[in-house]
Amino acid sequence: MKNLLMTFSAILALACLAVLLPAPAQAAMISTDEVIATQDAQADREKVKEFLGRANVEKKLQDMDVPANVARKRVDALTAEEAATLAKRIDALPAGGALSGTDFIIILLVAILVAILL
Repeated sequence: MKNLLMTFSAILALACLAVLLPAPAQAAMISTDEVIATQDAQADREKVKEFLGRANVEKKLQDMDVPANVARKRVDALTAEEAATLAKRIDALPAGGALSGTDFIIILLVAILVAILL
């Protein structure tokens, strides 16, 4: 019994000492371009989400039996390039916000493609 207690104490002491060993730190500088790219991607996603929040777009999505929450989840799953492409297309729309059938189909196809890839 005493031998078992000594063995257990030795193992416990070694485990405590192992925890105290320093772990190597991993640090790197990030460039301004990387920070800006991250912010741009977030801004593009927000622009697409804002577009999906419009009443006419929500109605069109409902007409096509696409729930709004599913569309928002698909926007979150977009890559930075896809979000940038959609945001540029939204910027190119007329000021009245008229969405042509082709534009809407492209947006819907990209969303479906992302859903399939996930």
